[in-house]
Amino acid sequence: MTEKEVYHQRLLQIKTEMGNLAMPIAAIMMQKEIEQLPNFLERDEKIIHAVTGNWDGRKHGLLTATDRRLLFLSYTVFGSFQETVRYEEIESLTVKQGILYGDITIITGKTILIKNVNNNKNALSFSNTLNDYLSRKSSFPLQQSHKQDTDIIYKVLENLGSLREKGILTDSEFQEQKKKLLDRL
Repeated sequence: MTEKEVYHQRLLQIKTEMGNLAMPIAAIMMQKEIEQLPNFLERDEKIIHAVTGNWDGRKHGLLTATDRRLLFLSYTVFGSFQETVRYEEIESLTVKQGILYGDITIITGKTILIKNVNNNKNALSFSNTLNDYLSRKSSFPLQQSHKQDTDIIYKVLENLGSLREKGILTDSEFQEQKKKLLDRL
C-alpha cells in the first residue's frame, strides 16, 4: 500500500470514529484540521471525543481527545498551530457553561483555556467524557506492575484502617474502599 493510500485509509478511519461518536463538529469549518489528524495520530490511537474552540481564547481549531492525549490543531491562512497535552500532565479539567458556548479549563503546570466551544452542551459532554476516561485510566497502572502495586495497595489499606480506627472513616466507607482496592489485585 502506498503512503498516500495509508493516509487516506487512516483519514477514513478517523472520520468514521468521529461519526460513530456523533461528534457535532462543523466538518466544513474544520476540514484542514481533520485532514491533518492522520499526520499526528498513531495508527492505533483512538479518538474518544472532539470539539471546536479557541485555544487560550486566540487560535480557533479542533480539540481532540484520544485514548492517549489531547491534541489541538488550528490551520488558517495565517499559519498553523499544534499543541499536545499528555494525560499525565493534567491536574484537573473543568467546564463553564454559558448561554450559547462553553469554556473548558485544563490545569497542567499552567492553565489552558479552550474558549467558545462550539456549544455549551458539547463542552460539558467533552469534559464529562474525558474526566470519566481519565478516572478509569488511572486504575490501569495498578493492574500492570503487579508486585510493586500490590505493596502500594496494602499500604493504602493500612492507612484506611488507621483512618477507620481514628473515626475519620466509618466501617461502611472503609469496607467500600477496601473492596475497590482488593478488586485491583
